[in-house]
Amino acid sequence: MIFKKKLTLIQQKKTELTKLNEETKNYQKDIGIKELDLKSMETEIAKLRLQMNQVKTNKEYSAIKAEIGGKEANKSVLEDEILGMMTKYEEMNQRFRSFEKTIEHENAQLKELQKHVESDLTTIDAGIQELRKMRNKYETLLDSDALQHYNRLVSHKDAVAVVPVINKVCQGCFMSVTAQTLNQLLSGKDITFCNSCGRILYLNNSNEVLEEEEK
Repeated sequence: MIFKKKLTLIQQKKTELTKLNEETKNYQKDIGIKELDLKSMETEIAKLRLQMNQVKTNKEYSAIKAEIGGKEANKSVLEDEILGMMTKYEEMNQRFRSFEKTIEHENAQLKELQKHVESDLTTIDAGIQELRKMRNKYETLLDSDALQHYNRLVSHKDAVAVVPVINKVCQGCFMSVTAQTLNQLLSGKDITFCNSCGRILYLNNSNEVLEEEEK
């Protein structure tokens, strides 16, 4: 569960990183467009200055000078805008790098977690193999009818085929067992089944049977 959550978190952050990368690239393009506008404006101002030096009347000179003043003011606004955009662009880059480091850290944790999971799975598999060996060993001690009944119980009783009797109660169905059933369990000669659920019974504490016999 932890492994799955970590993997989901990394995938989400990668998606966010991709989105942030696209936003950063688009914002860089916008800055490029603004810078082209600034160069175009500087070119226009330079042309106007050249024209202003070539005019013959004061009226023409004043008109061009006023136009240059307006464009200079617009240029100043545009420069401030570009400066602000550059600051935001750097912040976006910093955020992008921070995301990359976070994902790198999360990936390192995921790999470490994966090692633990693989180690646990190896241990579990070894345990399962050992249990299978034990099962095969004990299967040889049972007659075919008993083994068939056990397998049928496992498939129909939520894999719990053998349960204890505690305080004269079957722990599979929680129904009381009879004195005869308790005596059969105490004798240990044959496999004893619960009359209610059919599970195989064993005694959790034989003292309760002895107490029953003394009554």
